Amino acid sequence: MMIGRPLFFRHVAKSMSSQSKLKQNNHAILSVTAAIGASAAFHYYFYKPNYMNSEWSEKCYSRSLAMCEKELAIKSPSVATTETSITKSVLPKPLPRATLLLYNLKLIAYSSLPTPRLMSTKDPVFSYPDIVRGVRRRQADEVSLQKILSSERLMAARQSQDQQLMQPILQEVNELVYGKGVTPQIREDFLAQYGCVGHTPEIVKYLVDELAKDRGIVEVGAGNGQWARAINDFHNLQRKQDKPSGKAFDLVLAFDNMQELPLSPKIYHQRTVPAKQYFYDKVKLASHIDAVKGFASRGRVLMLVYPSPGSMALETVKAYIESSDQNDTVVYVGEGIGGANADEEFFNYFLGKTGDNPKEADWVLLKVMEVRRSPGGKGYEKMFVFQRKR
Repeated sequence: MMIGRPLFFRHVAKSMSSQSKLKQNNHAILSVTAAIGASAAFHYYFYKPNYMNSEWSEKCYSRSLAMCEKELAIKSPSVATTETSITKSVLPKPLPRATLLLYNLKLIAYSSLPTPRLMSTKDPVFSYPDIVRGVRRRQADEVSLQKILSSERLMAARQSQDQQLMQPILQEVNELVYGKGVTPQIREDFLAQYGCVGHTPEIVKYLVDELAKDRGIVEVGAGNGQWARAINDFHNLQRKQDKPSGKAFDLVLAFDNMQELPLSPKIYHQRTVPAKQYFYDKVKLASHIDAVKGFASRGRVLMLVYPSPGSMALETVKAYIESSDQNDTVVYVGEGIGGANADEEFFNYFLGKTGDNPKEADWVLLKVMEVRRSPGGKGYEKMFVFQRKR
């Protein structure tokens, strides 16, 4: 819907009619006015090609953008400051309303949203464009898959045991499940090297050199331990270069209940190439609760990589927080709302949507990083780093 000049000015005039309200809500009025002004000008320009030559454009449009820039220029503490300890004196702010409005109007990209920032109930951190499109695509794929599985041609191919009839059907199913051009073997090779979702050199370096350098990581649901192996290998390489005679230190303590391993240890045993090159041989058997309650896990960063759907992820985070005051940082690697990991309560917990009455969130988003997704374009994961405010 296009916002015309007279309507826009009435909105601005109405919001500024009371001087007392202006003093009390200066920040809010600045946000709303700036956002409405910028969006109105944007729509007016879109529908009026000669708009940019008008006198109104030179004044109102430029002023609106200037107000938006002023609103968005709120300085936040550097990542280096907040990643060690979030205190009230340096607590970052949540996303301003102007920023949220411009983001919802698709005038600001997800990657341009500032970090670190305090979480709020309306923060789009877990509703990024990839996951929104991906969930719709996944639902469409499920419908297509059901049609294939209930089709007469599949029944005929099964009854006749005709491989020529069965082959194109299997190809369609394979593309729906793994993606176009991705064979089961390609998928299994990715699982062997990375697990369900892959790390990147940038992620490993960030975790080792910045986030967990002086405190270590406890990984729960480590699976075959590919992430723990990559992180520890990089850490040990760094340690040998910096302190050749220093004492060895396992930067990552990895735990799993061994019930849902992506690759069976009976097939991928210790003598196989993937196990030797990519698996971590120190993954310990423990429940997700016991893993974070142990003394050795105290003070470490909690890392959850592709947790199973359901309550496990949230239960782990809560047990981690309750175990020690030093436990305050969580790395979550997985999909956002509606995806394949955790549950809605897990995401609501970080957004502050717990209970009937939403409250101010207890968490600060430190960083969002791109991960190595499985081939085929069927995964929509990211890495999120949160720290609890003090």
